[in-house]
Parts: sequence; structure tokens; C-alpha cells
Amino acid sequence: MTNTFDPIAEPGGPGTETAPPAGRRRLRRALLALIALLLVVAAVLWFAGGLRGTPDRPSSSLRADLVKALERLGNAPALHYTGTIHIEEQGKAALDLTVSHPADALGTLTMAGSPALDYLGTDGKSFLNGTAAAWQSVGMADKSAVIAEHPAMVSAIRFFTQDPAAALAPPALAKSLLPDHIPDDKITADQPVTVNGRSCTPVHVDDSTLCLGPRSPDGVRSIERIAFPGDSTVVDVARVPREELNRFYTDLPVKLTGLRDAVNPNVRANSQILRDYEGACSPTSCKFTARVTVTYLGAETAAAAVGPVQVNYHWEIDRDGAPAGVGPECSGAVLIRPGQSSNLSCTGTGGPVSGATSGGYHGRLITLDVALTDAEFGRLGQRAGENHQKVAALPDLPPL
Repeated sequence: MTNTFDPIAEPGGPGTETAPPAGRRRLRRALLALIALLLVVAAVLWFAGGLRGTPDRPSSSLRADLVKALERLGNAPALHYTGTIHIEEQGKAALDLTVSHPADALGTLTMAGSPALDYLGTDGKSFLNGTAAAWQSVGMADKSAVIAEHPAMVSAIRFFTQDPAAALAPPALAKSLLPDHIPDDKITADQPVTVNGRSCTPVHVDDSTLCLGPRSPDGVRSIERIAFPGDSTVVDVARVPREELNRFYTDLPVKLTGLRDAVNPNVRANSQILRDYEGACSPTSCKFTARVTVTYLGAETAAAAVGPVQVNYHWEIDRDGAPAGVGPECSGAVLIRPGQSSNLSCTGTGGPVSGATSGGYHGRLITLDVALTDAEFGRLGQRAGENHQKVAALPDLPPL
């Protein structure tokens, strides 16, 4: 006799009690119902876990909207900002600034009731240019008359806490607004408001607020306004049309040429004639020498970080009131570190004179301590051309 095992066969045999067919059907239905319930519970738990998020997945639809909006903002070839920015120790200034993807910037800063200062940012440096009244409005009354003659390279820490061009460049701005460490409970939304005629939803991310505008056809929301921590800097954000962006990079090289004579308000070059040669020279020539000393006027702790300062110079020499001839060594540029000095000489020449006079020579050295060396200025122009090519290769943002 052969014994076999059939998992479907009814248990028992002759002399063994078996369950009635109806009982077996009820048991099967109960088992199936239990399995279905377990599947539903597992699905609910999985879905809830997905809402809570993982490092690779947005934790909520609000975070997802922010991530997509910031990703799009960070890819912008350029952005136009209008609003207010905090000027250290002075308060709020009106801001009108265009910043490109590689962090080149052009625009204006205006304190209430005062003329505007032109702003240029490039290569991590900020330059301001304006009238004496404009400089006085940002707390530079003691130097306003001097620096109003040339653009000035200003310290980002002195005026803005951080460099506006670098901070507002689309990639850097997008990265800073939603750090990965911010938990879900620090991202909250308010009721929609109207900004520039468009509805947007204020979303609070830690200490900043971003106003999310309408969705584009592909479902990505725009960022209409940004309020930075403290509410002292609030800017509306707009796209820059390609035609305006092309004009931006047409204007930038022109404005860069004005930076050749840009000054640093924290640096000063003083000159002293070492000897008065008046009346002590030969009739046909006289040599003058001056000592040029560079002084750093800012905080002592920052002086060590200042490299050699370029001092542009030229001599003016006259004999008996008429200009004397000077050679090529009488003008040029010299690099001097703050706290150090350099001697500069020039020989003025004149024609023969009648009588016994030896000729009355007068000389003076004209200096301009500039913020950029010739090498640094050359690099700015080269980088502007490279940045233009980078921006030209970036696609325009999809339409709203």
C-alpha cells in the first residue's frame, strides 16, 4: 500500500471525524479576510511612512513645491530684484538690482530722500559710485568728497553683512533658502496674499519667508517675494528677459572700465617731498624725490589681510612757471603694502636761461591709490567675457 500526502485532500479517513463543507468555507473566508486586512494595514503604514519622508524624498507637498520652485530659481540665467536691503548702521535702502547666474550684478541702492548710488558686483567684489550727497546718506560723510570722484570698492561686511551679488546669484540664493537640515515643522504656510497683482502663498522656512506664486504649465510654482531673517531685506523676484540680459552684458564691460581708477576708502597714500630743490638746481635740470607711504584706515585686524596697494602717480614740474620736460619714469604705478613706503624720483628739464639765474623749479607728486591692481583689473574684464558665454548657454526658464 502506498501512502501519499495531498495538501488539498481532506484530513482523516475511515473512523476519523471531518469538518463539514460549510465550516471549511467559513474558515477559508475568514483567512482571506484576515490576509486582506493585513495587506490594507501594510499599505497604510507604507503610505504614512512616505508622507513622513526619507532623505531622498520630500516630506510633504509643501516641501516638494519649495524644492521644485527653488530648483527652477537656481537655474535662472539672471534675476531682477526690487525691494529693500539693510545697510549697516544706516537702515533700509531701496534696492533695484539685476544679478546673473555667475554673480555679476548691476543696479542701484537709494537711501530715503537721497540720490542713488550705482552698484556693480563682480568676482566677489562690490563697487559703489555716486555723488557726495549719496555717499553721505550711507554714513561716509567724512570721505564723501574724496570718493565721489571715483568708484569705490566697499567692504561687504561694512555695508551689507554679505556681498549682494554673491548672495543673490540664482544658484547661491536657491541653495541658501532651503537647507537640508530644516525639519518639516519649521515649514509652514499662511493664507494667500497679493504681490504685484499676482496671488502668492507665504511659506515660512525657519526665519525666512518665500511667497510661492501660481504654477506654470508643468506644475512648478514661481517665487514672487523673499523676506530674509529680520525682515530688513525684502525683495520681489522677477525673471530677466533674454533681450535685457544681452543688454546687461553689453553694459557691464563699459562700466568695468570705470573701475580702473576705483579707490578703497580704507586705504590712503600720502606723499612727502624729501627735499625742496627750489633755486638749487642747474639751469637746465632738477631732480625731485618724494616718499609715498600707504596707510590702512580700517580695523587693525583687517590690515594684515590687505595685499599690496597700487598707487598710480605722475609728477608735475615747472621752471619759472613754465612746464618742464619729464621722462617716462615720472609717471606710472607702484605697489606698496600698508604701513610701508616707497621713494619716487623725477628729473625735470628746461632749456637754457639768460642771465645769472639758475631757474626756479617747482615739483609736486600727484598720487591715486586704487583698489585694483592692473592685473586684477585685467582679470575682471576677462571674467566678464567668460561669464557672458556661460549665461548665453543657459536655457530660458519655462513660461509661467
